[in-house]
Amino acid sequence: MVDDVVAFLRRQKKNFKMMIVRDFLLLTSGGRAQLQAQVVGYESLFLKRLGASSLEIGLINSLMSLIGTLCAVLAGWLTDRVRNIKRLYVASSSLGVFNFLGMAVSRSWPVFTLVTLWRTITDRLNFPSKTILDIDSLSNVDRVHGLSLHRTITAIGGIGGPLIAAYLLTAFGGLETAESFRVLFLFQFGINAVVFLILWRTLDDVIFDRGDNGVGILQSFSSIFRGSSALKLFFVKDVIQSFFGLMASPFLRIYQVDVKGVTALILGYMGAGEMLVDVFLSLPMGNVIARFGRRRIAYLGHLIGVVARCILFLTPASHPELLILYSLLGSVEGCMYLGWDAFTHEVVPQSVRGKYLGLRAVVVGGIGVIAPLLGGVIWELNPDYLWWLNALQWAVVAFPLMVLLLEKHAR
Repeated sequence: MVDDVVAFLRRQKKNFKMMIVRDFLLLTSGGRAQLQAQVVGYESLFLKRLGASSLEIGLINSLMSLIGTLCAVLAGWLTDRVRNIKRLYVASSSLGVFNFLGMAVSRSWPVFTLVTLWRTITDRLNFPSKTILDIDSLSNVDRVHGLSLHRTITAIGGIGGPLIAAYLLTAFGGLETAESFRVLFLFQFGINAVVFLILWRTLDDVIFDRGDNGVGILQSFSSIFRGSSALKLFFVKDVIQSFFGLMASPFLRIYQVDVKGVTALILGYMGAGEMLVDVFLSLPMGNVIARFGRRRIAYLGHLIGVVARCILFLTPASHPELLILYSLLGSVEGCMYLGWDAFTHEVVPQSVRGKYLGLRAVVVGGIGVIAPLLGGVIWELNPDYLWWLNALQWAVVAFPLMVLLLEKHAR
């Protein structure tokens, strides 16, 4: 197996290897490798410890969505008019190098909000070029295996990251004080600075010829869906899931800690266990998908995801350690989704990906203005309702749309 992995890596582009290094280090810091369009995780807890209420947290996330929407058109339009995607990626990344440092020194939730809004701007400008670089780094024939290998290697860093975060939070005051989160953010600032320097120095250029530089923004967006029923259906599914996700995700970590009684150590075990599943399951799952097909494994993974979402709100506060199972099943779901992930990369043509991401960000940003506020209102009624709705949507909306897409349009 080791020889096969080495041989596979040798024939891949250098950028794919750099993507692995990037995400490995980011996960080691206790953060996430993907775009965070909201205040989630430890950051939402920090915001709560600074004195923000659930409605104020919802409002902050709404502002983030509004700012993100305003930046999304510019980001997509700019991405489709820049030939060298690597230069755009590095330039936009440089604007966000000090984001975690700003979070660490914030002394009130309004100041933290300003830092977060700037982070939203930098992330939105960075996201389209990052996505194109990631997708360009693998060929379609190697995509499932490449994604499984990426998930396995980066998860090794992800095992240590949550435990390091748990140690820092526990050593400097626990989850009840804002000061412990500042130490974690400083650590993440250091890791992010190192990642930026590595990518700046090592990434290869990615050049695309652009054929519609004179086309206006609205006309450019209208060209995305011409003749592609798969892309239209995928867009509908994406938007619906985003609405429910944006409604609930700002409150997930707060729910786990303040309602279910999870400690920093349990959070560390949850994160490390999630990554352990990735390490041992991602590569074998790539082979399983190759043998049994993307569709069957994706369907089974989705059903496991429904079970995981139910565990979240059914776990009694007297036994918060049971939420470790929630994380483990969520990771199993992600591994079984590798075929679906490959399909989502392929369903959007590379020639319109910048426009698509810009349009998606506009629509999702628009609903993201409403969704977190609605989530804050629902939280005030009963926090459990947020997760009941999320599980229901996953079972009766997201699953049928996935089946329709894969049965009609997947190869």
